[in-house]
Amino acid sequence: MIFKYSKERPMYINLLFFLVAFLGTFIMPSEFALTINKVVKNTQIATILGNALFIFLLYLMYKKDIDKEFKIFKDNFKSNFKTGFKYYIAGLISMIVFNLFIAIIIKDVSANENIVREMLFKFPIYTMFSIAIIAPLSEELTFRKSMDPLLKNKWIYAFGCGLLFGACHLIAGEFKLINLLYLLPYGSLGFVFALMDRETKTTFTSIMMHMIHNTMTGALLLITFKLGAL
Repeated sequence: MIFKYSKERPMYINLLFFLVAFLGTFIMPSEFALTINKVVKNTQIATILGNALFIFLLYLMYKKDIDKEFKIFKDNFKSNFKTGFKYYIAGLISMIVFNLFIAIIIKDVSANENIVREMLFKFPIYTMFSIAIIAPLSEELTFRKSMDPLLKNKWIYAFGCGLLFGACHLIAGEFKLINLLYLLPYGSLGFVFALMDRETKTTFTSIMMHMIHNTMTGALLLITFKLGAL
């Protein structure tokens, strides 16, 4: 059987939650931010609050699961970290290899990467907070937690997570067929994030590794920019 069945939540509820999370991630944070911006005039703060509100909505949807998974994560932290780190290294190596391969062909980074870099160099504090805290929480709850109750087979689950995670990082900028190559580096991380969550039985494993990855990447980009290498 490919699809999972839960006595606690019927399949149609899991599917509804997934659609709210997946479609909502493209609409709700920005709409929340626009509303908040009418009161909080600082656009960056309003954007963070809008994203935080969306994360809170996801938490309310999956409250019982998230509370249980946080306890599993906390009680087995060393084991979860070891497992997460093992998968992360595999994903990171794959990502580096794919990026080197793509650099030879395209000779540029993805549109999403260019946008992040531009924001990071212009608003370093805001962007570092967004990529190190906001993005891992919202993306892991959207692309891992919301899909986990739907798919029983871990490989189909991991592949689906990787594909969606990668595809959503390609939306920015002008679409070119060759840009589908960026599915490989982005998707490889999404794939291993899903595997580590399924093995440790908690979404907080991938949240932790996602935070570590984004923090290190953002810090490295800032350092190289300050040194004039970018």
